[in-house]
Parts: sequence; C-alpha cells; structure tokens
Amino acid sequence: MAKDKTSEAASEAADLVSVVVLKGKHLRHDGEEYAQNTRVQLSEADSKRLIALGFVKSLSDLQQELEGAGPQEVSVTQTDSQTTITTSDPATPTPENGAA
Repeated sequence: MAKDKTSEAASEAADLVSVVVLKGKHLRHDGEEYAQNTRVQLSEADSKRLIALGFVKSLSDLQQELEGAGPQEVSVTQTDSQTTITTSDPATPTPENGAA
C-alpha cells in the first residue's frame, strides 16, 4: 500500500510545472498566497489556465526570453553638471501580457 502512495506522489510531482507570478499580479492558489516574481509549482492544468489569464508565465519560457535577449551595453558620460546615459538597446517597453 505504501508503494502505491509513493508512486502516486512521484507521478504527481512529475506533472508539476514551474511558473513565475507576473509583475503587478498576486496569486492565491490552494490556500497559499504568492506575490509578483514568485516561483510556484502548479499542475499542468492550473498552469495553462493561469498563463491564459495572464497571471503567470512558465519558467522555461522566461529563461528562453532571457537567453535570446543578449547583452546590453550602457555608457555614462558626464560633462560639467550634466550626465548622459546611452544604451545599445532602444527604449521600447513591452506590455506585461506579451502582446506586441
């Protein structure tokens, strides 16, 4: 009997998906509260539903986005009392929901 419970727990753990609560969002799931930027382990069904609602994003998707972003160069120039900050990436903010 104990083997059945152990195998059930192992298969349940294998079905969990790591997600991150998006900025500006707050999640309450199974009696626990999670603030923005918090990593949470959810079932596949729950994670799909919350991704579609725009509350979380899968950790693997976030990692792929960061890998594709590449490095950014920043230079700071100070002349007299004025400071200029220049970056290699133009300032084009993207919406939180990922829509372009």
